[in-house]
Amino acid sequence: MVDLTSNNTLRLPAKAEKLIEINSEADIKKLPSENVLFLGTGANVLFKNNFSGTVALVKLGGSNIIKDSRNSVVIKLQAGVDWHEFVSSVVENNLSGVENMALIPGKVGAAAVGNIAAYGQNQEDVFVSLEAFNLKSKKTEVFTKNDMEFSYRESILKKKSGEYLVISVTYKLSKTAHLELSYHASRHASLLPTLREIAKEPYTVRDVFNAVVKMRTEKLPDPKNIGTAGSFFKNPLISKNHYFSLKSLVSGLQAYPPEQLKYEVESTWLEKTDVVKVPAGRLLDELGWRDKKIGNVGTFHNHALTVVTYPGATGREVYEFAENMRADVKKHFEIDLEYEVVIV
Repeated sequence: MVDLTSNNTLRLPAKAEKLIEINSEADIKKLPSENVLFLGTGANVLFKNNFSGTVALVKLGGSNIIKDSRNSVVIKLQAGVDWHEFVSSVVENNLSGVENMALIPGKVGAAAVGNIAAYGQNQEDVFVSLEAFNLKSKKTEVFTKNDMEFSYRESILKKKSGEYLVISVTYKLSKTAHLELSYHASRHASLLPTLREIAKEPYTVRDVFNAVVKMRTEKLPDPKNIGTAGSFFKNPLISKNHYFSLKSLVSGLQAYPPEQLKYEVESTWLEKTDVVKVPAGRLLDELGWRDKKIGNVGTFHNHALTVVTYPGATGREVYEFAENMRADVKKHFEIDLEYEVVIV
């Protein structure tokens, strides 16, 4: 058995039967056809148990420009490229499309599979295609945006976990800044106030990037200093009527359009939908889960949605803590929180 403690950002003790690194096409061809778990930085995984199979560390690196036109750049990145380093390089070249997703931990392949988003900007909006290796057929397949079946924090490849290895992802970035500044939450700092602190209009892509980095640094734990997997639960989708009933119980509760966390005045969209999205962190906040600690597990002092671990924590302990959070939300608000982390 191989130790995986250093391969997950929750820093939980776990083991696998075998650990291999994927650095090249030759390594890909050596993969078994089943019972494989792919890891980048291990930033979105909870090892509740040991893994009775092969863990493959995706370290495919490199990128190249596919097309450079007057208005945009199309770039192909290997799946093991660090996401934040990619965003930083994009901003450095004054390109737009991913600046709001700065400082999200993980690799490019995982970002596409998990369909990440932040502060009103979405990975799927710049996604063009990806290449993935089918472990059973031993063939490489191309997935277009339609093929990926993107939805909130979901994709077809996330549903087929362990069946495909993402090799590369292609994105299209704009040479014209299309700044997304609509993100707004009543109880937490929004982009605009932070932007106004650090820059003057007209804002640039670099300004937005710096604002996001400042906000995330101040409000979220640093994986280098404490065990964390970021947001533990997805923001739940509930009926519009359910939302109206919750507003009387949870002060300042906001609703968002179902497919993305983008702030819009409710009157412009709410009457056109039967389903809304509400922030899980706000619900947990209301129930006192922020900065709570039980044993060796707790939540971050600035964010109730972020579970953190302390020395001695086990995967089972983290899972029981998270299940207590889910049970509390279910009891008080009749909402079943869905995990964002992958549970092994």
